Amino acid sequence: MTKYILLILIPIFTLADAITLAKAVQKPLGEVVTTNAQIVQLSNQQQKIVSRLAGHVENYFVKTGDRVRKGDKVALIESIALSQMTADFVALRTQAEAAKAQLVTTQTLYKKGLASKDALNEKRIALQEILAKQNALASQLHSLGIDPQKLQKATDKYLLHAHADGVVGEVYVPLHANVGAQTPLMSVVSQSGYYAVAYLGMQDAMKVTPHTKGFVTVAQKSYATDFVQLMPKIDEETQRAKLLFKIQHPPKNLLIDAFVQMEIALEPVREAVMVKKSALSLFNGEWVVFVPVEAAHEEEEHEAHAEEEHEAKEEHGEEELEHEHHEAVPYAPKVVKIVASFGDEVAVKGIGAGASYVAEGVYFVKSMLLKSALGEHGH
Repeated sequence: MTKYILLILIPIFTLADAITLAKAVQKPLGEVVTTNAQIVQLSNQQQKIVSRLAGHVENYFVKTGDRVRKGDKVALIESIALSQMTADFVALRTQAEAAKAQLVTTQTLYKKGLASKDALNEKRIALQEILAKQNALASQLHSLGIDPQKLQKATDKYLLHAHADGVVGEVYVPLHANVGAQTPLMSVVSQSGYYAVAYLGMQDAMKVTPHTKGFVTVAQKSYATDFVQLMPKIDEETQRAKLLFKIQHPPKNLLIDAFVQMEIALEPVREAVMVKKSALSLFNGEWVVFVPVEAAHEEEEHEAHAEEEHEAKEEHGEEELEHEHHEAVPYAPKVVKIVASFGDEVAVKGIGAGASYVAEGVYFVKSMLLKSALGEHGH
């Protein structure tokens, strides 16, 4: 009796609010193969922050897992080589100003006949040599992210910046370590363009076409993938072919090199009726989907309930009947046979394409049916 009282406190309209319908869809489907796949990114989607000068790692502004934007500073290097370069540039700038002044003076004297043309050419050549050295150093400083025009004195501070948006994947060099030129300090992983490398036997791999689709399962959620290419080399350890798939709309926190489960639909393609995997439920020992009851069926149930209510009135009286009254459940179980599972959908037999079914809220439909059954039989 206690169970019955608890169930009738759940209003049917509240359960119905959580129920959504969908229509069964006919789609092409081939043999579904389940295999392992590895999450990867292409080489152009990962960057390594490299120290282009030898020096000492003075500070890191980020740590593993931090998000960075293009241009953000990530590390500070103290470099003797940079100190020498900037000191030379400042000195050359001073020399260039002096050489320009000397050239102007020599030009004036030349016009007055007090200096030879050889002396004038000598001053021009001296200025050009200084400017050439200055321009070469300015180009190197620009490549290091330093603006020579703002340089007023020598410095050994070399800031490294991120070249693109992403997440810091790994820091290779500890703080306060000495590094050489071209030493990678850290990796920054772009959070877009994730791929899956699937491992298939040769026979199955040869059935893959440009239209082949797949699903990878990450943290119990499926993500659709598109076939990109068959990799040119067999994996030496597994002796299986490797196929590259691009993951559609991946989550932001995929882990590179992680192994996941993948489903691939191979040729030959056949037509199958697909429903959401969430619609399947075990009911009385069989797989079912719940479908809306037709109007005629509802009328029959209403007449049957009316007759039962009339009998209940005579037996228990009007007051107790108010607690036992229940509305007809507008859904009925439809037994189906599972043909194949693919991503968040299931190919089934027993329901036609275009038929409406309960896609979300199956638990609530079962609760309604249980309440209805208790209302009929549980006194």
